[in-house]
Amino acid sequence: MKRLSALAVATSSLWLAPAAARDADEALPQCQAMQVPVTLSQPAVSKATLYGELCVKAGTTPSAVQLLVHGATYNSYYNDWPYRPNFYSYVRKMTRAGYATFNIERLGYAHSTHPDSASVSLLNGAEALHQVIQKLRAGAADTGGRAFSRVIWVGHSLGTLYAWHEAQVAQDVDAFVLTGLLHTVKPSWKTLAFANAIAAGSDPKFATAGFASDTGYLTFKAGTRAALFYYTPGAEPDSIALDERLKDTVSGPEFGAALPEFDSPAVATAPSQAIKAPTLLVVGQHDRVMCTFPGDPDGLVCNSNNVAAKESVYYSGVPQLDVLVIPNTGHDLQLHLSAPETGEAILDWLSRTLGSESE
Repeated sequence: MKRLSALAVATSSLWLAPAAARDADEALPQCQAMQVPVTLSQPAVSKATLYGELCVKAGTTPSAVQLLVHGATYNSYYNDWPYRPNFYSYVRKMTRAGYATFNIERLGYAHSTHPDSASVSLLNGAEALHQVIQKLRAGAADTGGRAFSRVIWVGHSLGTLYAWHEAQVAQDVDAFVLTGLLHTVKPSWKTLAFANAIAAGSDPKFATAGFASDTGYLTFKAGTRAALFYYTPGAEPDSIALDERLKDTVSGPEFGAALPEFDSPAVATAPSQAIKAPTLLVVGQHDRVMCTFPGDPDGLVCNSNNVAAKESVYYSGVPQLDVLVIPNTGHDLQLHLSAPETGEAILDWLSRTLGSESE
């Protein structure tokens, strides 16, 4: 019987300098940068590589790894934030608790292969991530040579939607932490997003990065990330400004295929029904994509009971579905001032659900 509850608040490899020479700290994780080869079934691109960073606490051999899967126009920096990393970095939080993290960059993003934008499909993306999971379980050399008995998917926004699709490919994840995405999207946010999406090649940040010839890769206009992704009373201006500088792109075809799947889809055929493992849904109280937001005319009142009632029908095969709504927080949960509390709540859920990974 399903338990439903609402919670209160490599080709070649390279060992990276501890995630920060950016920030003095005795507990810095040891991180290994990897390029993971994958084989894809859809035409136009059969082979690709995904960039990822495997991080562990020095001197530990974790049995569980968290696969960190970012959203659209982000990449691995979302989960290992370089500004005040001791405060914001999810990677540091989880490695200190004894977990390994594999901070991936999806197909078409940052250091991973950038095929033609039309080839950044949901199927190709899910197959690529599935192969990474299999390599992590097997201890493959190109994912660091460590075999993990448990894999936890931690997705944000479009990284949550990819969890649904990977579960359609295989049942090989032990638990899901799905953040920043429900099965609803506000008309006002869609209007805002479409009005501010531009071809990546027209943005000076990407003008010399090979995007000019493929107008299917998109990004958002400069100065719009605060409005799209933040509840500004709960975030630092310096953090938002850094987000503007670090932003990535998104494949238009990828996002176009994804949108109907989280815009009030039919319950019976929703891809999230493929998930069969314990799942935690985490959303910011003022996530502008789907929740009520000051000045907007629409949106779900995002409290634990409302979110649980709306989402439980989309996860009918999940044996344990829990909901966490973070106060005073927008879409980018990891980049708000509530990030440490969010991380603690996730750790608590993982401990109660799978057992502690502490050393």
